[in-house]
Amino acid sequence: MENLFSVAFEAHHQEKNHHRRYEVVIGRDLLDDWTLAIRYGRIGQGCQERRYASSNPEAMRAISRDRLRRRLSAPKRIGCPYRLAAFNSAPGFDAADWLPGDVMARFFSGA
Repeated sequence: MENLFSVAFEAHHQEKNHHRRYEVVIGRDLLDDWTLAIRYGRIGQGCQERRYASSNPEAMRAISRDRLRRRLSAPKRIGCPYRLAAFNSAPGFDAADWLPGDVMARFFSGA
């Protein structure tokens, strides 16, 4: 898989001992299909991974947007918000198509 883009978020809540990481990796495979890997779990432990593939980029964008929107509900579910921890993009890859601006703005605003 050729990784074109990755974004990672972390959530920390000391009192509840919550330390979580969530990463989305977008790329292309040998057949030029779009791939989406989602890795998540407790920081310092083994993570779980879900992989998706499709020739339709809109299907992969929908999954990515849905999963990122779910992370915004973390304060209600786990008591602390996710914050941007890492962002990597291949030269020439337009990440804005994959990350809705309204969702990304909420990660920075703390909402």
